[in-house]
Formats: sequence, structure tokens, C-alpha cells
Amino acid sequence: MKDFAGKPGHVKKNTFDQRQVVQGRKLKVVFQDGEILLGSTQGYQPGRPGFFMVPADPESNNERCYIITSSTKEITVLP
Repeated sequence: MKDFAGKPGHVKKNTFDQRQVVQGRKLKVVFQDGEILLGSTQGYQPGRPGFFMVPADPESNNERCYIITSSTKEITVLP
């Protein structure tokens, strides 16, 4: 988390900036509650309990997220 107060006016962008170099693999994660998160990871392996992911939105209040695999509905590796 970058700031406990967050950014109240921030509009979440679930896209990759084409001008930015992405480290690792690009993923689309769909959670059980329907939330979708795009980001990159260097540690995702199917069958493991979880992995770290950096959100695609550079203005997100999250620097890095730990994704618990059992809380997801679908994980897709993007081109």
C-alpha cells in the first residue's frame, strides 16, 4: 500500500501502459467476487497456494499484491 488514505478521485485502470516495459508475465486474475485485476508476476505457477503480483495501473494504491489462488475464479496468462 502506498498511502493509507488512498486516492479518493482515482479511477481504476485495468490496462497495461503500452509505453511501459513489463517485468515478468502479464496476468488477468478474476476473483470469486467478480473483481478483475490485471498485473505482472514473476512467481505464478499453477497449483501453488499463492503468488505476488504488481498491478498494471501505476497509479494504483497497491505496489504489490499477494494473490491467494483459492480466492480466484480464473487466472489467465496474457500475451
